[in-house]
Amino acid sequence: MYIPKAIAALPKWTDNEASRYQLSCVRLRRAGGFVFAEATDGRRLCRLTWASEGPECEYRLEGKVLSKALKTVGVSDGGYFASLNGDVTLYGKNVGTSVTPTVTDERWPKTDDVLVPAASDRRDTIDTYWLRDQARKFIKENPKAYPMAMDLQVGPVAMRMDAKFLRDMAETAIQCGYDEVQVSATDKQSAVHFWCNNDVLFDSVIMPLAAD
Repeated sequence: MYIPKAIAALPKWTDNEASRYQLSCVRLRRAGGFVFAEATDGRRLCRLTWASEGPECEYRLEGKVLSKALKTVGVSDGGYFASLNGDVTLYGKNVGTSVTPTVTDERWPKTDDVLVPAASDRRDTIDTYWLRDQARKFIKENPKAYPMAMDLQVGPVAMRMDAKFLRDMAETAIQCGYDEVQVSATDKQSAVHFWCNNDVLFDSVIMPLAAD
């Protein structure tokens, strides 16, 4: 099974803090001729989707373990490949290595409920390289800020967003091959949706910071 190189960005979207959900894992699921790879820390969510035929399956891979495995195998020009045989065996340009899925009764968040923006939401386009550079600049100039509250304007809607979240979103979209992402927002307190659709569909939802 093909896996795009952008999956290497997903472990940073996970969270190891105790929760009723299994937020420390990246979920890898194949269903209906597509593969869905997603991760969330409860405040932000990212999903990558691409076409892949094969038996339906689901694996939950610890973010830190997956990140280490991907670095070990090394990314090839097109990304990674995996065989699903109980474990998930990853292949890259260097060597293959296996990741044992986590077996748990913890639930996965109902991500389908939040990934589709409402038709009435304001929609705009943002340059991912520009946003990445703006977020990096903010982080560099405000290393002790907490939270790292950076302003983001979506049409008439102005929001306070975590600069690290915006940086991670832009970097993940860039790894998917996108110079721009679509963005939608309704107001400064509601979730902000970022997405783009090509060979690898990129979807992200980030909650804004509380307004003063």
